[in-house]
Amino acid sequence: MAIKLSQLRNFTAVVDAGAVRQAARMLHLSQSSVTKSIQQLEQELGVPLLHRGAQGVTPTAAGQALLGRVKAIEAQLRHARNDVEAVAGASVGEIRVSASPTVAMGLLPRGIIAFQRAHPRVTFRILEGVYPDVLPTVRTGDIDIAICLVPGRPRDETLSFISLIKDRLVPAVRSDHPLLARRKLRLADLLDLDWIIYRRSRSGLDVFEQTFVANRLPPPESTVECTSFACALALVESGNYATLVPSQIFASARRPLSIAPVMLDAPMQPWQVAAISRPEHELSAVCRAFLRELRRTAAKIGLPPDGRRRAGRSKPAA
Repeated sequence: MAIKLSQLRNFTAVVDAGAVRQAARMLHLSQSSVTKSIQQLEQELGVPLLHRGAQGVTPTAAGQALLGRVKAIEAQLRHARNDVEAVAGASVGEIRVSASPTVAMGLLPRGIIAFQRAHPRVTFRILEGVYPDVLPTVRTGDIDIAICLVPGRPRDETLSFISLIKDRLVPAVRSDHPLLARRKLRLADLLDLDWIIYRRSRSGLDVFEQTFVANRLPPPESTVECTSFACALALVESGNYATLVPSQIFASARRPLSIAPVMLDAPMQPWQVAAISRPEHELSAVCRAFLRELRRTAAKIGLPPDGRRRAGRSKPAA
């Protein structure tokens, strides 16, 4: 008996869903047919692929190895389809992008809008993810391009790293916060503020913590820790809080007027906004074209060298 693509598809769906019932619903199949398909796949390979428990299903070591190969095959098939369609003269295809929430508010929307003017039939799937948590999905091909803040070049020779812009995290408060009237501030002077700690990374120090550590300061303690960047901004806009945001969100004329950067006496440490992917020769033509557009878009943003906004800011309330 040969392994069927439908078996691999069903196996991947079950692992992604964490339950046979939910996977069957997504695949528009009966639960019994999905179960039978995976059992046949296990018999063909001679190893169990799933741990089945009360909390759902998880892949065994063999299942995890198979999953990585299946994801890579799916990515290659998708890229092959994109390339064939491009050769046929139809600029179509799908691009899967992972972006950190801060990048998703600035660079990425501009890049997609500019790209789709020339490639209106290319579709995008956008997921939220942060460095370094996104790297496994890039390696498997589940994500084509990850765009995120990184402290340096990833130590992985299997990945392509393209530096797009340099940015800095800057403290931000509501636009009428009395702190904005003060001068000669240092980051250490802000430690006693009520901070919204935005945290997404599950591995190692996240960007928030690393910013304070790099300035030889302990990360501030806070009663509010948030995994939603939109919620963090809303709290800062409406309350007496501070948080760290990339300066690129203030570089546009359409910047959020309800928050403002706190100008410090010394500039904050630089971070790279990078596009991370598998080697470009493994990407489809539309993905390579989008990388070129990201470079062009990034070159137009033109952040100040120290990442701080030079234009006037809203006058603080008396």
